[in-house]
Amino acid sequence: MKKIIVVFLGLFSFFANSQDNKTWIDSLDQFTTQYNKKYFTIGTLYNANISLIGFQVGNGNTEQPIIHFEDLTSTILFKISAQTDFKNEYSLSNTVSWNYPFNGMLPLVSLNYDQSKISENNLFLRNIGLSTKYYLQCTTGLDVLGKISHQRLDKNSNIGIGLGLQNTHNNFYYGLRADYFMYYWNYTAFLHTLVIKEEISFGIVYDRVEKFDFINIGVSYVISKS
Repeated sequence: MKKIIVVFLGLFSFFANSQDNKTWIDSLDQFTTQYNKKYFTIGTLYNANISLIGFQVGNGNTEQPIIHFEDLTSTILFKISAQTDFKNEYSLSNTVSWNYPFNGMLPLVSLNYDQSKISENNLFLRNIGLSTKYYLQCTTGLDVLGKISHQRLDKNSNIGIGLGLQNTHNNFYYGLRADYFMYYWNYTAFLHTLVIKEEISFGIVYDRVEKFDFINIGVSYVISKS
């Protein structure tokens, strides 16, 4: 047994000091770091129809559908955004997601919190919801979206259920979801893409809540590090 250990250590020492093995170790290191990337995004968010401006930060939550699952290794994804007109109007949004939960049976499960106060329209909106999506095995890049949430619109509070579709391609995805809240509907349409060597994240989201419209345009810089 001792002879086997000595031979093994000798071979290991020989290969560890060879140029070929150095190349092999470098390749192994590149392979390892390639599949242990961490993402962080920081950028601006602008509401086009109400003229609110703000910021958004995250760790790949919004970009998750167009980042390879082996690259985005974080289990918990988040996104935080805030907007204001520097007077009386503001909008806040927070999302915490579980990336590929239940052994990958679902791509994402998210807890969402959104709140807006628009004095010009006498509007107060708060939505707390749980959303998910399910990949259709018989298609290429098509997901079914689902959401259940509690929403307060001014003085009215209701439970709502939403259903939609999302289609994903190499560097962009788009989708539509409708949520029913007993007496009215919410509609959400969105498009998101990675551009310029996948370092710029660009997205546009249109929300209609009963008779109120929200159009948000976001641009973020994607920081990727191993």
